[in-house]
Amino acid sequence: MSAMDPPLQERVYAGLKADYLAGHFVPGKRIDLQDLANRHRSSKTPVREAAFILVGEGLLTHHADGGFLVPVLAPTDTVELLEWHMQLMLATISALKETAVRSVLSQYSSKGTVLSAVEVANRTMEFFTSMASAIGNREASAQVRLVNERLHYIRIANYENPILAEKELAALTSLNVKDVQKATRRRVETYHLRKIRHQRMIIQETELGER
Repeated sequence: MSAMDPPLQERVYAGLKADYLAGHFVPGKRIDLQDLANRHRSSKTPVREAAFILVGEGLLTHHADGGFLVPVLAPTDTVELLEWHMQLMLATISALKETAVRSVLSQYSSKGTVLSAVEVANRTMEFFTSMASAIGNREASAQVRLVNERLHYIRIANYENPILAEKELAALTSLNVKDVQKATRRRVETYHLRKIRHQRMIIQETELGER
């Protein structure tokens, strides 16, 4: 247990998590702890301890030269993470009443707004975590949020263009269906299978290039 003032540690941790979700880090690039300390008006010690918490959450890893970085996930690891997230979400939606599903969709239905890569990633994460929160089980909500945070930079990297991103988000959150629960499960499954297929294509291309 650190003797550090808990409010400072909590503030720095919250600040680093906000930096992570804002897309401030470059996957694979060493994070300068002194820069973070300066940004969050602290010494390097609370920054380092907060970074260790993010390592435990799978959001950061250790850099070979010391310090930390956002890991670059291999396509095989990404596939497993996407598959796990898909199963979590399908189970989540099945456990909800249709009124709860409709309520969440109404909050995130696309308004035709052009979003940046980071905004799309954050909005997608909040959509999925809101579904989990609607169950009322804190453990389920925490697990879904953590998996989404680990997928965050993958979503940012896979951002193609504003129009396609807006259409994909709109397809996930549309209320223009009869059986909203069944339709949402189908759309969530389709969304994940498309992402998984893309990653498997990368794996196949890599394997062919190594032959």
